[in-house]
Amino acid sequence: MFAHGAMKYVLTILIVIFDQWISGIHSRWKRLEINIAPFSEDWVQSGAVDPTIYAKCASAGLLVPIAFGKTIPPQYSNYPIAAGIKPQDWDGFHDFILWDELIRAGPIASIFIGLVVGAPPLQKFASASLQQKIFPEILSGTKRICLAVTEPDAGSDVRNVRTTAEKSADGSHYIVNGSKKWITNGMFSDYFMTLVRTGGPGAGGLSMLLIPRSEGLRTRKLEVVAGPLSATTYVTFEDVKVPAEYLIGAEGQGFKQTMVNFNHERLWIAFQAIRGCRVALEDAFSWALKREAFDKTLIEQPVVRNKFGNCGRMVESLQAWTEQIIYELENLDDADGARLLGGTTALLKVESGMVCKYVAEECLKIMGGLGLTKTGQGARIEAFYRAVPSYTVPGGSEDVLIDLGVREALKLHKQAEKARAKI
Repeated sequence: MFAHGAMKYVLTILIVIFDQWISGIHSRWKRLEINIAPFSEDWVQSGAVDPTIYAKCASAGLLVPIAFGKTIPPQYSNYPIAAGIKPQDWDGFHDFILWDELIRAGPIASIFIGLVVGAPPLQKFASASLQQKIFPEILSGTKRICLAVTEPDAGSDVRNVRTTAEKSADGSHYIVNGSKKWITNGMFSDYFMTLVRTGGPGAGGLSMLLIPRSEGLRTRKLEVVAGPLSATTYVTFEDVKVPAEYLIGAEGQGFKQTMVNFNHERLWIAFQAIRGCRVALEDAFSWALKREAFDKTLIEQPVVRNKFGNCGRMVESLQAWTEQIIYELENLDDADGARLLGGTTALLKVESGMVCKYVAEECLKIMGGLGLTKTGQGARIEAFYRAVPSYTVPGGSEDVLIDLGVREALKLHKQAEKARAKI
């Protein structure tokens, strides 16, 4: 169930989301259960989703809200939006429920990750002319974007990114050299929103550069434990020539731009975690109702009910906390949202991973051998158990984010003390 903050949106979304948001497309595309779920296993086996699906998702109104999250800019109101919701009415709870449904449908959600994390810097910091060129391409589904920050030697330690972008003597372009690793959706992306070093060491020397796929840019798929459709990629830049107007904002602003973007990514990871847990619990509960052991169904065993009780309290708490942050973000401007909720969002992301680990393991134990099987009644639990690292590693490791949460709280405390001293 959704907590009170989201309840008023449930009828708006859940009643119409399957019947209206695919308006204009053949009837077999009307519902995720019809168009997505039956094909998920085939896509996982082949390692890719049919590219035509992405274009149909654009027509169905998925890409615009996925790109912008809680607020859709009015200049993009001419694009279709899921459930026929007006762009001025779309908010963070709509975004939450949209992702809840996509995750419920299966692993296809993985193909949108690049857009989720790559579009916000373009929308928040890029020049109007660059936005006008790129957004029509990525919102129509004709081209795709991803975020390229992590490197082989710089994961959570973003300040030490080494990929360089040197400006030409005439100032017309940058020459980029270096490599990025674990870049989600990189294999099929046309644009790479890339953190590069344009200056000296440390955070002040970092800038964000949008790099089109071009000569000297090479991609190699990385096989990872989870997310078979995410196209995780190793990217190499060798003397890649990038127009100077593809700089995002100003030089030296890349670290700040990356940190602001992380808040969005971490909240979105919580969205995925909640539905992933609920799917696993749904299947485990169904099994416990019919599986008999020691002359009783599993659900009649106190130890099994204890597992469900603990999982339930964790998932409901995680959802309530997530909705609290969504509500606060709805009532704060972007600057105050980043300043006041950055540390809290980091801790929420940590909690999401911890809850996923607990729920996945308990559901797997309830399923027994079926929980280890990639097909049949335990398939979704097996997949969720395998996917847990995708909730705990991306967006920052647990240790780093716990420390960040405390440091942000200390920062706010000092700011409050200074404000009181002036009174």
